[in-house]
Order: sequence, then C-alpha cells, then structure tokens
Amino acid sequence: MNYISFILYLIFNISFFLHLPARVPFLGVIRFDLLLIAIVFLTLLVTKKNRTNEKGVNNSTSIILIILICYIIISIPFVEWPGSVLKKNSLNFIKVIIFYYYTILLIDTERKLKAYMAIFLICQSLRVFEPLYLHITEGYWGDKASMMAGEEFMSRLAGAPSDVINPNGLAFVIVSIIPFFYYVGSISLRNGIIYFLPLPAFIYALILTASRSGFLALIVILSGIAIKSQRKVIVIGIIVIGGLIAFASLTADQRDRYVSVYDENTKNYGTSQGRTQGIIEDLKIALNKPLVGHGLGTSPEARFHSIGSSLLSHNLYTEIMLELGLIGLIIFLLFMRSIVVNFYAALKKIKENPMDNAYLFNIAHAMQVWFAMNILFSFASYGLSTYAWYLFGGLSVVIKKLADEKSTPKEV
Repeated sequence: MNYISFILYLIFNISFFLHLPARVPFLGVIRFDLLLIAIVFLTLLVTKKNRTNEKGVNNSTSIILIILICYIIISIPFVEWPGSVLKKNSLNFIKVIIFYYYTILLIDTERKLKAYMAIFLICQSLRVFEPLYLHITEGYWGDKASMMAGEEFMSRLAGAPSDVINPNGLAFVIVSIIPFFYYVGSISLRNGIIYFLPLPAFIYALILTASRSGFLALIVILSGIAIKSQRKVIVIGIIVIGGLIAFASLTADQRDRYVSVYDENTKNYGTSQGRTQGIIEDLKIALNKPLVGHGLGTSPEARFHSIGSSLLSHNLYTEIMLELGLIGLIIFLLFMRSIVVNFYAALKKIKENPMDNAYLFNIAHAMQVWFAMNILFSFASYGLSTYAWYLFGGLSVVIKKLADEKSTPKEV
C-alpha cells in the first residue's frame, strides 16, 4: 500500500507541474489534482507503517510547520479579510502543504528519493524545454517588459501557453534545477552525459527570460559550486569564460536589462527601482495589521485597497508580513532555519563516509546550493503559497533521516 501511495504521489507531481488538468479538459472537470491528493490521503490512513512513522513526522521542521498552520487557522477571525482566506486561498495552501507531508511520509528509502528526484527534474526540464522549443520553432515569447517608462517594450520568454509562470517564474524553475543537474551529473560519467548536456539550453532559456533575479541567482549558484569544489581554479575559470561568452551573446536590450540592476543610465532602471518602491509600499500596508496580517493569500487584495494596484512586489518576506503579520514571519523564518539545520546535519553525517553515500552526498550539496540561491531569489519573488519551500523542507527531513540511517551501525 505504501508503494501504491508513492506511485500516486509521483503522478500527482507530474499532473501538478505539467498542468495536466489545463491540457486535458476532462482532468480539469474531475479536479484531477485534488482527487489524487484525496486518494493518497486515504491510502495513508489505512497504512499502519505511515501512521506510526515517528521518525518522519516528529522533528523540529514538522513541529514548526504545524505551529504555522495552527497560527493561520487561529488568526483567521482577526485578519482583515477572513472570508477570502476561507473561500479562495486556503485550498491552494493545502495543495502546496501536502508536498511537505507526502514527501516525508512516502519517501523513506534512497531508491524512492532517486525516483522522486528523477520525476521532479524531468517535469521541471519539460517546463523549460517546451517554451524554448516554441521560441525556436515559432518565435514564441510569452511576455514582455516595459522600458523607458512604457515607451519601449522588450520580449521575454515565459512559460508555455499551458503553464502559468511568467518570465521570473520560468527563471526560478531553471535556477532551481541547475544545481541538481550539476551535482547528480558529477556522480559518474553516465550521469555526466545525461545531466550536463541540457545545461547550455537552460542557460540560453534563462537569458531569454531577461530575469534580473534569475541572473543574480545564477551567480549565487555558480559561486556556491565554486566554493564547494575541490578544483576551484578550474571551475572558476570555466565559469568566467562561460560568463563572458554568454554576456557577449546578449542583445543590446537584454544587456541593458541586466546592467540596470546597478546602472541608473539604462532603459530598464525604472522597473528595477519599481521593485524597491513596491517593497516600501508593502511594509507601509503591513503596518495596518502588523501582528496578524491581512490574511493568507490576500496580499493582492491588501495592495489594491491601499494603493489601487494588486500587482505583487515580488518579495517573500513582505508578502508574509502583509498576509500573516510579524508573528507569521517569525514562524516562517524559523521554518526556513530548520531546513538549513537539516541539510547541514545530513551533510555532516554523509561526509563520514561519502563514497558509500555518493548520491545522498551530492544531493545534499545541491540542496545547500539551492537553499542559498532561494534565499536571494525570495527577495525578488513571492512564495508563501507556492510549493518550493514545503517540498524542499520535506526533502531536507528525508535526506537527514536517510543519512542518519546509513550512519547507524546495523545489528548483526
């Protein structure tokens, strides 16, 4: 039964990430994602092993997440728009929260971890290759950015028509999978052939998104890889040469957008400054309900009623302040901290015998690089009700648990 639950969870991931209900109308009608969630839940209820899996559930990360969920529920009567929380936003939050719980309950062996990561990376890769293929064959872009106060526009690559991600969202998908492709590809020659070949295409797609946060996130990833590498000079040399080639291949508008991060004399500097102004606006709005916030998922609503615009400022921390208040922000920061502790504890255990734990060793490194990248990316993206933090929080628990098991001497 546990194996069946795991297979159903993999199917849910495929449906969720590839938006199968949007591609196949019948699946949308039957609410396929929610149906899978319910079926997996029922199979977990009748599986004694999972109901007594204390090692998977009873840990500091799970406890903090439970506190966050309880806080959200208890604070509903005190937020600005409790109706919006209950009617519109709670269901989406439940859908992403299950990534944490299903991950820690269903991925209990290294073999299952490998299978899950393979499905995850394949799905994310398809989300990149589909719009890139459409761009090359049909000239598809998907979005555009204004320049010179709206006098000019620049095309930007976004998710495929059946996907829901904007250029920054596509950039996040790309920078999220690059560390895993690098570290898993480093395990063996066969893995290297499989995982290193797509990297140039990922970088090219990232350039087409013209995402400044994605560009900075890539720098963090490459820096993390270089710092962790035992051949720092070679790795840094390859990164520098590759970076120079990539920068030289940019169009004038693309180069202008990336340079606008620090240069005031660029066409895109106005939109860069707009992000900073949006953060300031968020903080002012958050002061209207500083302790408990306006309610889960209501940051667009709060911005619209205060400044007449529902566009988010693309900052996780101000988003949490707006929706959950200072109390919620503190709890979420503790949740993030627990993920860091899990990764470092797992890596410490694995380093005691890295050759016997090659996959866990490299995955733990990839997770650390991903976490450092996402800390930065969170300053330029929202994400309280998106899957990433909860999935990787669950993976941090799984990897730590597997590392502990492998380091524990087996009874003879």
